[in-house]
Amino acid sequence: MIEMTIDSIRVSLMNYQHVVILREKESDRYLPIWIGPAEADAISIKLQNVDLARPMTHDLLKNAVFALESTSGTVVSKIVVNDLRADTFYAQIIFESTEGPKPVSVKFPQDSSSHRGYDNGSQISLTWQEKEHKLKIVSEWQESGNRFIEAMNDDGLMFELSLDKKTEQWLLTKIKLDSRPSDAIALAVRVTVPIYVDEAILDKAGIILDRETGKPISIDKGADKPGGKDKVDEQELKKLSAYYDFINTLDLDDIGKHKS
Repeated sequence: MIEMTIDSIRVSLMNYQHVVILREKESDRYLPIWIGPAEADAISIKLQNVDLARPMTHDLLKNAVFALESTSGTVVSKIVVNDLRADTFYAQIIFESTEGPKPVSVKFPQDSSSHRGYDNGSQISLTWQEKEHKLKIVSEWQESGNRFIEAMNDDGLMFELSLDKKTEQWLLTKIKLDSRPSDAIALAVRVTVPIYVDEAILDKAGIILDRETGKPISIDKGADKPGGKDKVDEQELKKLSAYYDFINTLDLDDIGKHKS
């Protein structure tokens, strides 16, 4: 994951489409993301510290998050732009407990075993805070010698679980809420949490600009990457052609000069 900052909000003069420009914190690589006008206003208002008489939708969401924190110790730790499919960006709002991972009760299919792994799509039941959640396993991996799984319900709520080796107890490490990037970013600037982007998305859709013209510099995104990483799939790049055509219509000659 790559940490990003908000460079600016832009509007295309061709079709009046709003765009939020994210900038890689440690370099001059940028990621433009299409957003709606209401979400653009929500982000801009907070960045400019405009006071409103009544809370907007994202202010209400922020207050709900703070209420959740005061009653359960669960906080938003970050937001992540985690996927890009068919010119559409996807994001997650990540919740974590201030007290660390919490033990939960998990029921797996009778023919499954933590020693041989679990099949994606397998149905499980998770009980947390006396509420049962019906979930499907979507991924499984090893990290620092520990086993992790992610399981999601039909509403896009994802639970990340890790297996405690000593007790064989499953622990709830994170809750991930599916979100549009625009809503996630509007919340992030209100609760002051970092914004991250999956590196694979930056490899596909990130741009570097010519300092003189403000136009995107052509990058060989199909080239081999340091560290032996895979090439960006050519078919994926073709699917992004409309995205790059749109980026070329933006006036970006002063990018990087705005303070987020």
